[in-house]
Amino acid sequence: MQKLKSTILKIHFGILFLVLLNFIIRINTRISLNSNLIFYLKILLYVTALILFFVYIKPFKKLSIYFSLYIISPFLIFISWLIDGIFGALLSSFFIFFFAPNDIRFENNKIIVTKPYQGFLGRCCHYEIIEKRAFLFEKKIGDIDFDESLYFKEKDIQIKGSTIKIHLVLKNYNHENDDYMVKDTTLVLPLNKQ
Repeated sequence: MQKLKSTILKIHFGILFLVLLNFIIRINTRISLNSNLIFYLKILLYVTALILFFVYIKPFKKLSIYFSLYIISPFLIFISWLIDGIFGALLSSFFIFFFAPNDIRFENNKIIVTKPYQGFLGRCCHYEIIEKRAFLFEKKIGDIDFDESLYFKEKDIQIKGSTIKIHLVLKNYNHENDDYMVKDTTLVLPLNKQ
């Protein structure tokens, strides 16, 4: 039992180190591990913490306090949902931020367009363009901000050489005529090969 406990503890802190290292490297270099892989590692981190909480609860050790955060976080999210208002939204956004996956709006064999989780009070419609590298890695190559939520189709995004062409149909409200104007728009973005 002691060997199993030690193995699970090493796995937990190894995953925690890997996830934190990936976070730091992504901020500094824009290169990270595949987002799906990181999501599954976060789930495994949570599951190992739940197991270790029950292992370390008797006799009570200082590690039990750390592992209890994983047990308490769903209750804090539920309580913050009940609190309602800004404080509740901030509290629940903080806990959900660590485990919420990005919303993938487009994916092909070269790029992914995602809408990252920004919390309940986050601004609308920030998108990241991510280039797939090898099998395990990806690099953020650009950001797009819009006033409305976008969903892309296969024909809407084309990669030619070192540019990405994104075809959009945007709607603007015309106050003079009290109707919507539809604009057919094409964005041409350079791929940053750094």
